[in-house]
Amino acid sequence: MNPGTMTLRTGSAPSPEHEAAIRAQIVRDLYDRSRMAIVVMLVLIGVIGWAIAPAYRLDAGVRIAFFVLVAVNLARFVLAMIPAAKREATLGQHGPFRVFLAGVALSSFAVAAIVVLSWPLLDPARIAILAVITSGLVSGAVMSLGFSPVVYLTYMLPPVGALFLMAVTDSRPPWGADILATSFAIYATAVVAISLDQARTRRHAIALALQLSDLVVRDSLTRLHNRRFLQEFMAVESARLAREAADIELGREPVRPKATGIFMMDLDLFKQVNDAHGHAGGDAVLRQTGDALRDALRTSDNLVRWGGEEFVAIARVTEAEDVRVVAEKLRGAIAATAFVLPDDGTLSKTLSVGFAALPFLVDRPRALSWEQVLSLADAALYVAKAEGRNRWVGVVPGPVPWTDPDATCTEVVHDLAAAERRGLVRLQRHDGPAPPREDGAPG
Repeated sequence: MNPGTMTLRTGSAPSPEHEAAIRAQIVRDLYDRSRMAIVVMLVLIGVIGWAIAPAYRLDAGVRIAFFVLVAVNLARFVLAMIPAAKREATLGQHGPFRVFLAGVALSSFAVAAIVVLSWPLLDPARIAILAVITSGLVSGAVMSLGFSPVVYLTYMLPPVGALFLMAVTDSRPPWGADILATSFAIYATAVVAISLDQARTRRHAIALALQLSDLVVRDSLTRLHNRRFLQEFMAVESARLAREAADIELGREPVRPKATGIFMMDLDLFKQVNDAHGHAGGDAVLRQTGDALRDALRTSDNLVRWGGEEFVAIARVTEAEDVRVVAEKLRGAIAATAFVLPDDGTLSKTLSVGFAALPFLVDRPRALSWEQVLSLADAALYVAKAEGRNRWVGVVPGPVPWTDPDATCTEVVHDLAAAERRGLVRLQRHDGPAPPREDGAPG
């Protein structure tokens, strides 16, 4: 495949990452679409209360089932109004779906209990009204729940099953109960088929949206995120850091004091791979480089293919000093990888890393933007390359204050060594074993 192109494979099975994203989006859809459906259901519950009024007065079980039905749906509505991010943070990865399914099950069985307990106490006219309203509830649920067959069947089968059971076992003089039972059997089969079709359609739509999103924010060769994703992610990350910076400036300790390490990385002497093994060999090495770097990071960190053989990593750390640990993990991951070439040969490569932490100036956390900190990391990478490769170099503030952060940053990036001599910055260094030098050209 040409690295510059990507085709949509909508007929293929989704990747594990996409499958997880599809499931998460379906759960969000369930909550979002259920809001209006629950409002309508609460209105229809009021009509159910009128239809079963004789049974409600005579049977305590009917009253209990009715109160459970109202309480559960009020609770479901409140839960559906909670923002998805907060709900997922509180309940975890699988919690929102389990809670939603439990609410649907309680509501469904409450309706079924009302049907079973009320039926012997109602005349055929009220039974018919109850049946119509219950069918309406189930039909309306097709729009809000039908794209999740498990949830929809949980919602539909208890009340429809209860109506069918009571109709076929009704021992009163014939009044059309057998016709009602047959209608419910046909109805149940039809709506299940509709639900399954909706599920396929919704999954396909989400999968297609994910693939289209990947075209925009992922590199087609390595499947890593690209520059556009980095810009969007760092806009959010910068907003988070700005909130913490405001707390610091007001003398408050942030809730979760963290720094964000920004790492600029370059695969050493990569041109030699293309020269010796062709572009297919170079592509294979780049893909495996992306895999190795991703494995060295946590799932909460972000890895971006910056361009060519350059990569950028964004990693949150508890303290700014911890970025050195991450830098060594990244360098060591490449040094420990045996790269497999298309001809089944293997190759060893090394990595140079430059990094800086955001916020860079701790006493003025909003003085430099993430782009400026990235430029400092890039300047440190050039130092690592010039000093022998297979090493990391980090930039931290020196003892001399930055009176004009913008101008000073430009000066530091232009000549990092001179800035270190002047005390504007300090460079932290660590190197691995000397990499093999196959020629004298810089990598």
